[in-house]
Amino acid sequence: MRLGFNFTLSDTRDLVRRLVAERHIDYCELLIDNFLCVPPAELVKTFDCPVGFHIMFSKFLESDPEFLADFAKRLRIYIDALDPMYVSDHVACFSFKGRSFFHLGEIDYGNVYGLVRSRVGLWQDMVGRQLFLENYPSIMDGGREAPEFFERLMQDTGAGVLFDASNAVCAMHNCKLPLQAWDTIIAQNRHFHVAGYRLSLTKPYICLDTHAEELTEDTCGFLASRRMLFDKPGATLTYERDDNIEYDSIVADLRRLRDIFVPIEEISQNAFIPAM
Repeated sequence: MRLGFNFTLSDTRDLVRRLVAERHIDYCELLIDNFLCVPPAELVKTFDCPVGFHIMFSKFLESDPEFLADFAKRLRIYIDALDPMYVSDHVACFSFKGRSFFHLGEIDYGNVYGLVRSRVGLWQDMVGRQLFLENYPSIMDGGREAPEFFERLMQDTGAGVLFDASNAVCAMHNCKLPLQAWDTIIAQNRHFHVAGYRLSLTKPYICLDTHAEELTEDTCGFLASRRMLFDKPGATLTYERDDNIEYDSIVADLRRLRDIFVPIEEISQNAFIPAM
């Protein structure tokens, strides 16, 4: 399992470079929207490691085709220059009847499949790469339909899922979606996210995907329990931290993840052999 860290803003550039230099991470995931103003050659020089691309604001379910075509044209320049391991995006709502959400909203899985399928096909063709689409940290009961929705979407469009393990844990707590419901998705994909979460400050308490806390025991336990589904050739796991950026805390979490995904052959070599 290759571990990575998300690079969202220039303020964390030196931190990410240090994580690479000290071999805490194997690659860097760029929130690519924020860097389309940076010459591709500069990004190539900045990170001496493989990269992944995570798209935040294509809003491909809502944006008009002309905007998407322009976005894709600019994006392909960076794809050609940096050859990312994957290109990912979000299946989410950014607005309703012209009013923008403060936070991303979850789609109505039961009523929008046709729209999402056609839009994923359009956007994927424009980008020219297979897209990996992130699951949502569900709050409402409708989130229980998400695994089946994504399985169908993968089959019909050829897209993959950027499976966020901590989002699935949030959904388990918030709407009682069993973690095992994601097993097929995990087994069929190779790019993953993980982050910390916390409870909301007011009732009714819900789990919020904040990217600001250390990893929780239940998230680490989930990864460990499905280790053989997650870990496979070409697999990547991006640790997300967008707030409370503390180097030692981040390194401690990355070490926890390394310990979960120690190669089987390394475990065997270091196993205790009792004296005869």
